[in-house]
Amino acid sequence: MSNHLQAEEGGGGFINPTLPSPAPSTATNATATSNSTTTLSHLPRQRMHPLKPGGAKESSLINYVDGKILRINRRHAKKFSSVIDDQNDADGGDKDKDEEQAKGYESFKEVVKDIEEVIDVVWVSGTPSLQIPYLISLAGLINTYLPEYPQFQPKQTFRLLKKLDIIFASLLLGEDVESGVPLSGFEYTKNIVNTTEKVRIKSIAEASRIAVVEMRGKDVEYQDDGDDSENEWEDGMDIDESEFASNHTGLWEMEAARVYERTLQLLAYYP
Repeated sequence: MSNHLQAEEGGGGFINPTLPSPAPSTATNATATSNSTTTLSHLPRQRMHPLKPGGAKESSLINYVDGKILRINRRHAKKFSSVIDDQNDADGGDKDKDEEQAKGYESFKEVVKDIEEVIDVVWVSGTPSLQIPYLISLAGLINTYLPEYPQFQPKQTFRLLKKLDIIFASLLLGEDVESGVPLSGFEYTKNIVNTTEKVRIKSIAEASRIAVVEMRGKDVEYQDDGDDSENEWEDGMDIDESEFASNHTGLWEMEAARVYERTLQLLAYYP
C-alpha cells in the first residue's frame, strides 16, 4: 500500500492512513452553510482522476480498506467477548503483528478514529465506484456500533456524522457541497449514485437520527483537553456538552434533526 499512499502533486493522491487528516490548508477550501452546532468538517483533497478499474492501485486500495474494516470489526468484537483471543491462542498464536496489537475498543471515540481514517482514504481515492459502496458500509457500521457503547461522546460522534453528511451530499450532487468544486469521477455525469444506493443512504441517515436520540439514556463523556489533538478541526462545538448530561430540553431532538440534514434534503429533491 506504500506506493499509492504517496501524494501526487496537483492530483490529491492518497493520504497516508497512519497520519492525521490533512490540515485545513490542504483540504478543500469550503465554508459550511449549515447552522449545525457540531464542529465543521473540511474534506481532504481528492485525486484529480479516479483509479483505473482493475489496476494495481485500485486492487491495493481495495485490499487495504477491506483489511482495515476487518480489523475494526475484530476490535469491536473484542470489546465484548474474549472468544476471538481464545481462538487465536488455540490456533497456536499464528497471527500477524498488527493483529496482535489490535486490542478491543474501550470507547466509541476509538471507533470513530479508526473509521474516520478509512473514510478519508476512500474519499481521497476520487473513485465513485469504490467510494459509494465503502462509505455506505462504514456509515452502517457507525449505526450498528454506537448503541453498544455505554458512554456517549457527543463531540466525536456528531463531528463524524457531519463529515459523512457532507460526503454523501457531495456524492449526490457530483460536486463538493460546500465549495461547488466538481468531484473526481463526475466529469461526464453527476447522476452516479443509483436508486438502490440512494435508498440505502436514506435508510442509514434515518436510522442514525434514531440512534442519536436513543443515546439520551447513556452517560455523557465530555471532551478532554487532549482529545482529537491529532485531528483537530477549526471550529469547536457551539453547544455546552454538559447540557447533554442534564437532558437539556429539546437538545437531543435538535441535534438528531441535524444528523445527515443535507443528505436527506437532497434525497427529498432528487429521490
